[in-house]
Amino acid sequence: MNNFFNIARARLALITLTIGAANFAQASDLALLEVLRNNKLITDSQFQALAEASKPALPTELPAPQADQDVLDVLLANKLITPAQFAALRIKTGQEKRNDPEAKAALKDGLKVKTQDGTFQTQIGTYFQVDAASYGDDKTDFSTGSELRRGRISVAGTLFTDWDYKLEADFAGTTQGGATNTVTVTDAYMRYNGLRPFALTVGNFKVPFGLEAVGSAKYSTFNERGLPFAFLTLRRLGAMAATNGDNWTASVGAFGDPVTSQNGDDEGQQFAGRVTYAPFYTGDRVLHFGLSSSWVAPAQNPSSINKGIETVQFRSKPESNIISDGLAASATPTVAQPFGRSSGRLADTGNIAGDVNGFLLTGAELAGVYGPFSVQGEYIRADVDRQLGGNLTFDGYYAYASWFLTGESRVYRGDKGVFDVLTPRNPFNLNFGGWGAWEVAARFSALDLNDRKVAGGYLEDATFGLNWYPNAYVRVMANYINVLKVAGGAHSGDNPDVFQLRLQFAY
Repeated sequence: MNNFFNIARARLALITLTIGAANFAQASDLALLEVLRNNKLITDSQFQALAEASKPALPTELPAPQADQDVLDVLLANKLITPAQFAALRIKTGQEKRNDPEAKAALKDGLKVKTQDGTFQTQIGTYFQVDAASYGDDKTDFSTGSELRRGRISVAGTLFTDWDYKLEADFAGTTQGGATNTVTVTDAYMRYNGLRPFALTVGNFKVPFGLEAVGSAKYSTFNERGLPFAFLTLRRLGAMAATNGDNWTASVGAFGDPVTSQNGDDEGQQFAGRVTYAPFYTGDRVLHFGLSSSWVAPAQNPSSINKGIETVQFRSKPESNIISDGLAASATPTVAQPFGRSSGRLADTGNIAGDVNGFLLTGAELAGVYGPFSVQGEYIRADVDRQLGGNLTFDGYYAYASWFLTGESRVYRGDKGVFDVLTPRNPFNLNFGGWGAWEVAARFSALDLNDRKVAGGYLEDATFGLNWYPNAYVRVMANYINVLKVAGGAHSGDNPDVFQLRLQFAY
């Protein structure tokens, strides 16, 4: 024990150079300093210097203490004491009793359990989205309906401080019945953070491409992502290296097919990277830029007829997932049948012939927040390289603006390059007059899947949204979508409109 306190004494001698931005004039901190002095862990002169200091500066290489940290928290954060020493000193100073449990539970952001030293923690979370939609038909009879859009349960946590993990499954498929009664694995990965600010992730997770795709659907302004999402596969099995600062990110990864895919021949491959930069983000002021690039090689066709002939397909619904029109899926297109037919997809290339080598995706993203007002947009282009019939180019974009009528601002994570959960200023409460947060938004989207003899269709949508956030965990959304134009493809000239609602719970 003497050896332990000798080590602690030597490290605590550095306190005068490292502890800052904490008010040592508070009675609790003075009491702690007296205990350290009485145990001869600091000298009388060090005690006086620490007690009289108001705001000494931290060295730039050490993190500033948080508002709720006490002296021992700061020492642990700055690695002046070990977790074992931290626990022993808490007992010695009376902050922790010896018979306290090893771990404590919290319920603020889902069920979270962590050890006293923070080296192990586990969190159980869930979220679900219930949708209903009504379609104003034009040329095609679209089916009005409802669905469980997402229904997920996740387990995530940390091991030995540096190892993060997450396993999440989506149960929404089990509501459909029949052969599609399945559970889908969304996230299943391990991440090593021991080389901060570098991190290595392995498993099934999101491909680093695009702002809406990398961000969670829980925090999307509209019910569905914009039309350019037609070019992307959200998650795949692979490995990714990433690094970041307070206002920038960079990531690159190599991937195979999604975790739920099985192929009779060589699976597909994807290489992707994304960088983001926010020149400024301070509270309610944000400016975000992002660039993404990806090369995708499709899986080989295992059939005996077209063995070794690779194809790709791009298609999109009109920013509404429930939509259905009963059209049967088409076969691989020929010159005579140059577009696809799949239910609800107003734009669909079908399986593009010509033995596709792969396609290159490039994307640009821009977002800004100014108080309650925000704007966001993305552009994605797909250049398809194939052996026969000539190369193809498709593209799409969206742009939208939103306004919080109740004064909130969208929450931005500069170290992640995405937007995060919003907490209303005045959560809904009939007893105290709180009405939550209210947001209005408008978006324009376009997708062009026409090139050469491939007539997948050109699609334009205008979407108007109204969102109510009673609290940080519940959201009610209403979207009106007007299909402005469909040119080419199976639905050419069709202009339906959509009204849809969503109830979301995320905890």
